[in-house]
Amino acid sequence: MAPVQLRLEDEGAPAFAPRVVEILNSALALDSPTSPSQAATALNALCAEDYAEHGTAGSFLWWFWDLVHDLARQIPYDSPEQDRLAAIIQALPKLPTEAVNLGEDWGGASENRVQPWEGLPMFANTFREKLDDTDSRATEGTQKKERRVNLEAYASRIAGLGLIPSDMYAIWALADALEGSMTPIRGAPDEVNEDPTAVEDISYKVKSAAAWMIHAGHVLYGRDEEVLGATAGPLWRLDKKEAMKLRHKVRQEAADAYATMIKIEKDKSS
Repeated sequence: MAPVQLRLEDEGAPAFAPRVVEILNSALALDSPTSPSQAATALNALCAEDYAEHGTAGSFLWWFWDLVHDLARQIPYDSPEQDRLAAIIQALPKLPTEAVNLGEDWGGASENRVQPWEGLPMFANTFREKLDDTDSRATEGTQKKERRVNLEAYASRIAGLGLIPSDMYAIWALADALEGSMTPIRGAPDEVNEDPTAVEDISYKVKSAAAWMIHAGHVLYGRDEEVLGATAGPLWRLDKKEAMKLRHKVRQEAADAYATMIKIEKDKSS
């Protein structure tokens, strides 16, 4: 697999964007002497610099995470660079930082101050927008699908580290891959085809669902309460027979996810 070299794709990116790309490219290289902690420190310095100039951090954090999500689309879902990026993000909340004001435009009253990386403010808002956008920078359909898998794999790693809530995104990915296809029937219940091979783009959707199981399954295990924003059933009550079908009909990713589900269940019950 060729080394990852991130690049700016948005001509309207914020002024700090080239420096973010430079820091990440330096740290993502597998032979890089830059540690995740050092890269996180450099990224935090950009935040502190912007805050000193503008007096609020909401705008910086919004566009920072918007940029990082975009860059994550460029990193293959199964590459070590994905793990390196997750490690850099994991290092951010561990940094000693000064509390900041997000700004009234970003839901922060002037007297309310927060740590810029604790809970990753603005991560979830911007990630939801990335899932919903059309990824216009993808040159053709196949690349668009691959970049979607990369984005979901990145989020699943961050969720697996306990840095963001993951339930809703995981359910969406799992439902897309495992609940079959649905045909609306006027005046009657919708017709459901449970055959996994009937699902459009099944190979890509299985990769996304598998990423959530492999990287965040240990966080998701045992969840059976309602998850706001999701319409699928309880999260872990997946039919493993369906996983076995996918194992034989789709790709190794499904088999890996199935093996991970079994391992987590054994670990949790022991």
